[in-house]
Amino acid sequence: MVNDTFSNLLSGLLPILTVSFDLSYMLAGLAAMIFSVTSSLIQPLLGRWFDRTQATWLLEGGLALNCIGMSLSGFSPNYVILLFLLGTAGLGTAAFHPPAFSTVARSSTKSRGESMGVFISGGNAGFFLGPIVAGGLVTTMGLKGTIVLLPIGLVTSVMLLKVHAIEKGGQTVRITGQPANKRLVGMLAAITALRSTTVQAAVTFLPLYLVAKGESLLLATGVASIWLGVGVIGQIVGGHISDRIGRKPVIVFSLLMGASLFYGFLMTSGLASMLFLAASGGVLYGSWSVIVATASEAAPNSVGAVAGLMLGFSIGVGGLAALGFGSAADLLGLQSAFYLFAGFALAAGLLALVLPKQLGSAVELP
Repeated sequence: MVNDTFSNLLSGLLPILTVSFDLSYMLAGLAAMIFSVTSSLIQPLLGRWFDRTQATWLLEGGLALNCIGMSLSGFSPNYVILLFLLGTAGLGTAAFHPPAFSTVARSSTKSRGESMGVFISGGNAGFFLGPIVAGGLVTTMGLKGTIVLLPIGLVTSVMLLKVHAIEKGGQTVRITGQPANKRLVGMLAAITALRSTTVQAAVTFLPLYLVAKGESLLLATGVASIWLGVGVIGQIVGGHISDRIGRKPVIVFSLLMGASLFYGFLMTSGLASMLFLAASGGVLYGSWSVIVATASEAAPNSVGAVAGLMLGFSIGVGGLAALGFGSAADLLGLQSAFYLFAGFALAAGLLALVLPKQLGSAVELP
């Protein structure tokens, strides 16, 4: 939760940074892309390295690096330094995720979907808090208020280091040697990339969209956070349901219905629009923990690499789309760009229809 709170501060800071540095939507998207590239696209390499070395210090070191980069971003004197700090923070969160994912995958029970849902919902809770925290700090203290968060990140890193040292002597659930289903992992990665194109565009540009419609920064970041907050509930509920009715129905329903509800948000106004937005967050996020759990079950002996692929590369592809979204917004306007990019989640849902009927049986727990 702490790691991903820092990771999503940018969503709340971006409206002010755009004004401060006189950025176009494309340059604002480039800032988001830099963070996505460093935080996501190199994760498969770090995950593969972790599988071989079990370098568990990446947990604490990655979290600390992320919090340092993001806490100092408010002090950036120019756009180039801002990109450097965002890249530093992104590298930290890239290092954190593979060992964290591996720890959960190897210590969970047979309710793997629900367990992964709880873990990932912690990250989504952080994503929920990020825009609210950023909006509150900037409103009351200005951009330099981000430095207030530095002690929180560093103290959490030290606490994690101590807890991790204790748990190294404990026992974990051993995942047995099933061969990796590379075709299934590839399909899930493609679905994740399409899904995250829609989600990352919304996470990054919802505050800008609402500010452009005349809302205050605090209200805009609050509404965007509500979208993510309802998503936290969706994560846990989706994982719980998938353990009982199967993975595929949850994935397909989540993507197709979630995208449709987001279109409802764009086509309405007032209270109805906010209700559609909240519902779309809960439904669209309901598939994420299920997709990640299915991927870990499809490659049980390479959970670090799978973490890098699912939490890193595939999401990073969606993050790269932030640059394309910014360009589309410059040409067509923010609302038209959202209409266009919501279609990627629909495409992910259609692709999910061809997934195998039986998912989640590749892992045997002793």
